[in-house]
Amino acid sequence: MKKIIITLVSLVAIFSLGFAFISWKNPRNHPERVSGKAETLINETSGEKKIKIKTAGYYDLTAIKSDDLVAGREFPLVGQTNVGHFFKKNQEVILSPNSEVEMVPSKFEKIEVENEGIKLQNSGAYLIEKQFSVGDYEASLSGVATDTSGVQIIIETLNGKVKQEVSLSNDADKINLTVSKNTFLRVKRGLNRELSVILKKK
Repeated sequence: MKKIIITLVSLVAIFSLGFAFISWKNPRNHPERVSGKAETLINETSGEKKIKIKTAGYYDLTAIKSDDLVAGREFPLVGQTNVGHFFKKNQEVILSPNSEVEMVPSKFEKIEVENEGIKLQNSGAYLIEKQFSVGDYEASLSGVATDTSGVQIIIETLNGKVKQEVSLSNDADKINLTVSKNTFLRVKRGLNRELSVILKKK
């Protein structure tokens, strides 16, 4: 009986390691290993239009034009860019009337330190360690708030599990963050076009 239990435990452990390995290889978990394909989404009609994404991957999205304030539910304000947005293959999205959105594969390029701080100018997901180093930071805002909801900052795993979620409402707010490897720092600015998040290493 004891041998049977040991065997079962061993099988469970092997299965768990195998599942972890599969998860590790999942493109959604590893944005550096999956590359989307650049394309421009266009809706020339006066109504909403459904479009399917051809290639899975992480994209930087720039809204070129739209009759509405935003180019669609998954897309940014007109004239703005959202970074690190993941789409599945054949995922259906909706474009607002007379909209145009440019999609380019996210490169997650390193962000240089300026005036002892890291400036995050766009909404979207930033890849920790590749774009800036792990560690403890003080987060604050730069710019003028145009929306009372402020800016939301979310630290999450590559699988989307939230580790920390905070909000900044004005330039006097300062919040401590700890970021680690294999996580995203996600910024949600709402209608705050002119606000940037500034990270300073502690």
